[in-house]
Amino acid sequence: MYDGDVDAVWVENMNSVMDDNKLLTLINGDRIRLEKFCKMLFEVSDLQYASPATISRCGMVYVDPRNLGYEPYWRKWMLKFTKNKDKFPDFITTMDEVYPRYIPILMARIFDGIDR
Repeated sequence: MYDGDVDAVWVENMNSVMDDNKLLTLINGDRIRLEKFCKMLFEVSDLQYASPATISRCGMVYVDPRNLGYEPYWRKWMLKFTKNKDKFPDFITTMDEVYPRYIPILMARIFDGIDR
């Protein structure tokens, strides 16, 4: 799994791995064949440096941030506190109770102007 921006040079070198032969040639000339059960996953914010050759070898899945909603942001924010459970036990318990009761209703009111 590759996460982050795609560098134009290395992604072009990865094209041979993404071909049917799944063969990676290293700078020193060594070759590594990917097994049939191995898969590669690229998680990038855009395809700015991807060439048509790269795109044609990959399956693309686009997720619009609007479709994710606010819950991933909530979970990431709460992760800061759950990592230090000893410091914030009451806060975490309270937020776990408050979230399902109030947050979806408030967010619907903020974004859509409706009551649920």
